[in-house]
Amino acid sequence: MRYLFILLAALGCDDAGGTSTDPVTATDMGVSDSQFVNDSSGNDAASPDASMDASSDANVPSEWPDWRKGLATWQWHELPDTSLYSVQPSVVVSGQPDADGVSIAGGLYGRIDAWNGLAASRARNTLYSAANGGHADYAGNEVYAFELGVDAPTWRILRQPTAANLIRRGNYNDQIYSDYYDDGRPGSTHSYYALHFLDSRGAIVRFGAGSLYGTGNEANLKTEAFVLETNDWVPEGTYPEIIEGSRAGAINQTVCMDFENDDVYIGAADGVRRFNAATATYERLAGWLQAQDSVKGAPCIVDRARQRVVFFQDAYKPPNGGLVFSLTDNTLSEITFAGDFRNENTSWRESYGFMDVDGTYLLKTRSGDEVIRVNPQTFEATAVDVTGGDALPDAANGVQTRFQYFPQLQGYAYLPRHDANVWFLASPPARE
Repeated sequence: MRYLFILLAALGCDDAGGTSTDPVTATDMGVSDSQFVNDSSGNDAASPDASMDASSDANVPSEWPDWRKGLATWQWHELPDTSLYSVQPSVVVSGQPDADGVSIAGGLYGRIDAWNGLAASRARNTLYSAANGGHADYAGNEVYAFELGVDAPTWRILRQPTAANLIRRGNYNDQIYSDYYDDGRPGSTHSYYALHFLDSRGAIVRFGAGSLYGTGNEANLKTEAFVLETNDWVPEGTYPEIIEGSRAGAINQTVCMDFENDDVYIGAADGVRRFNAATATYERLAGWLQAQDSVKGAPCIVDRARQRVVFFQDAYKPPNGGLVFSLTDNTLSEITFAGDFRNENTSWRESYGFMDVDGTYLLKTRSGDEVIRVNPQTFEATAVDVTGGDALPDAANGVQTRFQYFPQLQGYAYLPRHDANVWFLASPPARE
């Protein structure tokens, strides 16, 4: 038996607000290879290999890769020949099919530029792209890895896409969804903020699909996982849905992770929800103060030091409104951000952020090399004085989750668009 997975029962939730008192329970289940159509399309079966293992000395500057050494704090550095165009799948799939069902309109740009993000394993110093595309932009559900802890990082394909003749194109008007292709693997989508790597599970996890391949209106709240050990997606139903039986609010919902325990917080249509990484269960923690989708299309940050989740948007109080969710009593409160940074081209919408080593919040906007620091007490925003990023292009259709922090390398990796190289922003060392 190739797989051993968890089958999770129905999700209990309180639709009127407050905390769900009926979390999903789990039972063990074996799944055979027969649930997937076998393909021999050149997938990298060696993942994870020895080079992907975490190194206990990786955060020692003398052990850093050559490209990382010598960078000044807050210096941008471009990694040459690291555009996603440098690697292309051997299985030809693309955008919207022609009338005869043969794919060909569209292009590989959709793997990033079509509102897609990346996941990051801090233990492996690796970026991942998984089933990125969606709408009529790109149909492929292949998986890529980009390991930063080597002297010459390159993208590589871990798993090739589903064969073109097995790809299912959705059509919202006819209620046809491309949740899964005909080989049982999940369909391509705009991932927005949905992709995260859970080191505790050794998996890239997709928390919902915002715009599946097809007409673009197809979406779901399913939880999909690509496991490195098996180099494959888990079967349908392995994990519960974010909101059981619903497709509401999947487009651009806010998702952020607690990096100490891999729990994931989701600004969903009906409020704040949490995915417990240890038990693979969801619970609804609170309803929104105003109505649905209060933080659609904006980042959030888990602040464990202050026991809260900060949402960098309140859709009902634009442009400077935000929300704070308390982890101690499961309540939401309104906040106001200060600073003259917001304009048509520089906004927190579709940006991404993390806790910086000094305890402040750091966000990458979609504008060039711009990085914003937010004071966690006053919520005042100021620009970080960065260097070396004059040639850094604007992000295509938002940063989403393409800006990722790697503590062992003391900095942030960033892919602004499909035809750009990966950039790295050196940060200060972590405090003792």
